[in-house]
Amino acid sequence: MNNVNNRIGIVTVLYNSETVLEEFFRTLKIQTFGNFTLYIVDNKSPDGSLAMSRRLAEEVFFETVVIANDDNYGVAKGNNIGIKRALEDGCELILLSNNDTVLESDTIELLVKGMEAHAADMAVPKIYYHGSDTIWAAGGRFTWYNGSTRHYGAGMKDSGGFDKIRYVDYSPTCFLLIKKEVFGRVGFMDENYFVYYDDTDFLWRCRENSIKLIYIPDSVLHHKESTSTGGQAGDFTVYYMERNRIYFSEKNLGRLQRTVVRFYTMLHNTFRKPFVWNKRQIGMARRAQRDGRELLKLRCNGIQ
Repeated sequence: MNNVNNRIGIVTVLYNSETVLEEFFRTLKIQTFGNFTLYIVDNKSPDGSLAMSRRLAEEVFFETVVIANDDNYGVAKGNNIGIKRALEDGCELILLSNNDTVLESDTIELLVKGMEAHAADMAVPKIYYHGSDTIWAAGGRFTWYNGSTRHYGAGMKDSGGFDKIRYVDYSPTCFLLIKKEVFGRVGFMDENYFVYYDDTDFLWRCRENSIKLIYIPDSVLHHKESTSTGGQAGDFTVYYMERNRIYFSEKNLGRLQRTVVRFYTMLHNTFRKPFVWNKRQIGMARRAQRDGRELLKLRCNGIQ
């Protein structure tokens, strides 16, 4: 299934990705859908990611374009750089992909077929935690009351309850197939996020513009979570998740919804966070929330 009209630009952003690249390349090599170009955008990784990606690119049959940034621009800008290059090269579809993922041989083919069969604009697979039959995401939805999102099936053993094709509002962009026309309608990733919530913002804008996202459960992906950001409890994650949650909410939600998010945040700061974070992280989260509101002011004033 290598329709010339379905040329895919696979965009992956590197940062300290050296340990996962070989398996990522290996599973791309076995794809039954081979009509793609891999765009590797390296955010000045301090490890050997860039050198390894160049070496691996010489060992594969598919075209690979390596873009070496002169600084760490973050995931959102890194994706934008790769997306724009792929569109300039004439790709009809963009596949945003983390490189800490492992594909089945027909993951891409089934995603393309499913999107075409259901006349959707975007498509996502069923995603497992790597090395298990536990679901990481089977699509998802927005939870506007706290300015966040929820993955369907997250943490559940796969017993067949998420095997139905359906439209969803949200899914993380660790593996998201997108028609090129979508970017003309909603624009690119908001680079103010740097990392985290750039996907939430993008999918929110897609929903607001009636763009259809389809979940294709036959297409399967395995995800090695948090290989470059220090994990869920890391200081980096705490700061950017809190800053960007507030920025997303204040930027996109209506007045009543924003009020609910603010109330939720106040309650969480008082009654929940003292039991899950240490004092330093609690202080960091509060600062991040202030920074999120300030970031929106800067954006509205045309500074960011």
